[in-house]
Amino acid sequence: MGQKSQILKLTDEVEALDLALYLPDERTLVLADVHVGYEAALLREGTLLPKRHLQALSDRLNRILEKLEVSAENPLNRVIVNGDLSHQFGFLTYQESLDSFHLLNRLDALCNEIILLKGNHDGNLMPLTESGKRVLLYDSYQLDSVLFMHGNREMEEIPESIKTIVIGHEHPAIGLRDRVTGRVELYKCFLVGEYRGVKLIVQPSFNPLAHGSDLTRESCLSPLLDERQILSFEVYPVSDDGIVIRFGLLGDLIQSEEELGARIGQHPDPKY
Repeated sequence: MGQKSQILKLTDEVEALDLALYLPDERTLVLADVHVGYEAALLREGTLLPKRHLQALSDRLNRILEKLEVSAENPLNRVIVNGDLSHQFGFLTYQESLDSFHLLNRLDALCNEIILLKGNHDGNLMPLTESGKRVLLYDSYQLDSVLFMHGNREMEEIPESIKTIVIGHEHPAIGLRDRVTGRVELYKCFLVGEYRGVKLIVQPSFNPLAHGSDLTRESCLSPLLDERQILSFEVYPVSDDGIVIRFGLLGDLIQSEEELGARIGQHPDPKY
């Protein structure tokens, strides 16, 4: 395919691969916030778009599977969809059902099981588990010492066996300003920090149309993220061709942005 893609280790167990996470010891791929049906929702709201959303999503997924050398003869053990498979609140629309089955059919041929975690957008996903495929539905899912949950609800307690928590929901992104033109480009990113003494990884949306919230200017959505503590999180932006880059602390990026704004006379909106 001639596409670039790169694996970057975030913890001992978890690697970033394009907009997905990969656990090599478990041969498990993790996607978050796919938001199938988002394109149709935008069209209903009057936003005219070329109908290539599902194809763009499929192309990115194919690039990842190619990097991992996944095939019917060499399948993944599992794929985890970490919440918000669908976009429309409540029951799946007809188009969401079609697109969801299309995606699950693609994954079903290349993995032993599919784990769907309930997100705040997901209404009734039960029909997807009744399709005869190996699709299982959970609120959260533990794999060895890693706990996966969507991230829209606070945790009551953390089991002692958990070393890392992985969430979606936040749709993290950062706006990077071109020092010459002053133009701000938004890049989806991973965040890595701590939550109540354990490692916390926040993964970006896998949907190509859901660009995300610029954390250098906007407040957090997930109750697992604190406005002050997030400044100490490491930021890993992802390029359009799937290159993941370690960028340093979010707090340092915000400070650099403020200094740059002062030099060119354009202060960013205050966040704190």
